[in-house]
Amino acid sequence: MSSPNVSFEIQVLTDSHWVVAEFASDEAKAKAFADNLLQKGNHSAVRVVRDRRGVDGLHKETVIQEKTAAVKSSAPDISLSPVKEAPVCRSLGDFYQLEARLTLGRLLRKYLDEVVVSPTELLHSAAEMKRFGDKGTLLFSSIDRISTLQATATGEEGKARRDFLNKMWDEGIARARKFMATKPAVPKTFADVLKGVEKGGDEHPYLCLSFMALRLLEVRSWLGKLDILLGWAAEEAAAPALALMDGVVADILNSAQLIQDLLGYQANLGAALCSLADLAEGKGTAAKFAPETFAGLNVLLSSGKLEQARQVLLGRVVRELGGQNPLSRHEPKQEYEVYQKVMHRLVSHRGVVGGPAAAEALVHRISRIHSHLGSVGAGHAVEMTLSALADTVLRVQFLLALAQSPLGQGMGRALVDMLAGRVRGAKGIDAWVPVRLPPPERMAALAAVNRSLLAAEFLEEGGRRELAGAVDDTLAAYLVDEGVIEKIDKPDDPLALRAIRLIKFCGSGVLIEGKSLNLARARVIDHLRQPQFEEKFLASVPEPGKAEKHLREFHRLLVETGFR
Repeated sequence: MSSPNVSFEIQVLTDSHWVVAEFASDEAKAKAFADNLLQKGNHSAVRVVRDRRGVDGLHKETVIQEKTAAVKSSAPDISLSPVKEAPVCRSLGDFYQLEARLTLGRLLRKYLDEVVVSPTELLHSAAEMKRFGDKGTLLFSSIDRISTLQATATGEEGKARRDFLNKMWDEGIARARKFMATKPAVPKTFADVLKGVEKGGDEHPYLCLSFMALRLLEVRSWLGKLDILLGWAAEEAAAPALALMDGVVADILNSAQLIQDLLGYQANLGAALCSLADLAEGKGTAAKFAPETFAGLNVLLSSGKLEQARQVLLGRVVRELGGQNPLSRHEPKQEYEVYQKVMHRLVSHRGVVGGPAAAEALVHRISRIHSHLGSVGAGHAVEMTLSALADTVLRVQFLLALAQSPLGQGMGRALVDMLAGRVRGAKGIDAWVPVRLPPPERMAALAAVNRSLLAAEFLEEGGRRELAGAVDDTLAAYLVDEGVIEKIDKPDDPLALRAIRLIKFCGSGVLIEGKSLNLARARVIDHLRQPQFEEKFLASVPEPGKAEKHLREFHRLLVETGFR
């Protein structure tokens, strides 16, 4: 019978380091899983580590099984890049979706960089599809690799998946040839693209991308292609089609070669990851030697209209962070320092940029940084990550994100207990956020973590409300102890100014729906209940001509902030 205080980690030896491959709550299942990994011949050694959490909250790890075996040798495939999973396509339309294109881009990275063609261009050009199909056994090997991954995921026979993928490839090239048979003109502007697809009907998106591919294929430079797309995006006619452009931009950003050119000079991998995160959020600053394309792309990302491109950039951040390359290759002693910079760029008071995957990648990275200590189990690695974060709000936001990752889900109750312990152990606002921050930022941080706790579906409803309530109690106590409301509602100020400031404070988003917001609302209600409030409000406005305008503004704010 499994115990909530005992879990088992199945670890594999990778590049001289033990890496967690899976979690289990049952010892027999953990050993069976480890044996299965070893039999596949992809790992030279596997082991099972028992993690026991004591009453003091500390973790004790014991290796209970370790086995080694020779890794099966196989001739390296110099044409295809490794991919671990592939989305299952059921129709031709699925092959044009983002996940399928990104998988294609990763699998064919070497080929696509050689010919400088994005997956979207490849799938919408009969000539490029034929050229790819004629490239030795590349098409056959690609279909075999993807069909194997898909069959493993679905339980289907590999041959059935291969036959289906071959059929879809033939249908795709026939579709592209049908488009070219119309002898389309290469568009120069996006208005030209739209003119070419005026009567496209249901085929409109496909035809639109096919016309776009005609122009993009004329340029054999990733930056050049991006410049074309950014120019089109600036056209007024392009507004309804930005989602289509977003997909092509995402394809292009999937190229590591393009990313290096786009970012310009970066001191190390850690700095590059921070720059990528900034760019993904539209907050980037062009580095030395960065092309002008960077600034244009940053502006478009800041508008929130390139969601797929943002996903691709953050996906690269996560993969590199969780990968093997050092964050500070040329100065190894600064590896941990650079890690902290990356961590504090991704983990903010409002959540984790990159979500659960980024949180898990941070744990894996700190495990490798401290591999000199021997085997670093998941529980220990999470504790080390928490210790490196600057305040409790960051730690709670990190744990909330990690809990939704495969690593966090594998930790089960142990992670929930970590989270609850951090929340209950933080007494007073100074334990939550640094004193050096301005009061509005401190209050906003508490309000954000309160919302995150209430949205944490992995917690039981009672637990969510208890932990979120503890944050509300902290903020309410801060308002009272620091006299925040009194500082906003100064008796010597005109009534109109006091009332408008209070109602804006209620709607500012820095308060929590509960005790803290009720304190501010109560002060507003006190004003509203005083005799002849409106007359006094109007009389307190120094410019008589603006009194009615301020009163209307006040009533509008009352409605917006939930007062009736």
